[in-house]
Amino acid sequence: MAKKGRRGSTLDEILHEIIVDNQEITVPQLAEELAVREGVLYEMANPNKPRRFPLALALPLMKATGDTQIVEHLAARMGLIVFRVRRRGKTRLENAADLLEYHDKFAEVLRNLIKAFQEGGQGCHLKIDKREALRSVDEFLSILAGLRDDIENMTDQLDLGLED
Repeated sequence: MAKKGRRGSTLDEILHEIIVDNQEITVPQLAEELAVREGVLYEMANPNKPRRFPLALALPLMKATGDTQIVEHLAARMGLIVFRVRRRGKTRLENAADLLEYHDKFAEVLRNLIKAFQEGGQGCHLKIDKREALRSVDEFLSILAGLRDDIENMTDQLDLGLED
């Protein structure tokens, strides 16, 4: 029996959803984009008797569909979480003032978490929508991942303007 991913689906079921149930791109268009025969693509997307899906097609499939469930599933199987790194034209962390933007976002996330898990009479009770709290945390982690990427890719010394 295949293991379930983060969304509760097997990789075969995820491939079927991405390839066959996709509303954005048709199977013939996808077959052309991936340079495979349409019939072969349907065989790869059959969750009941799937044909092996080549790893080399995973990235082109994700780019063509914009669906990242494959990498999310693989990460979940390893106990990891995937976050989209926001791409920007240039590094936004250039001085101390830019750090305040991250501080404000972090404070907002903490406020939402405190609201979400305020203690009640019998332990923790959800005071705001769970999805809203998770969205807030995911957004902040995405920002942090982008910040980490920015810092990792810096070539010059970071001048935060903290001198007197």
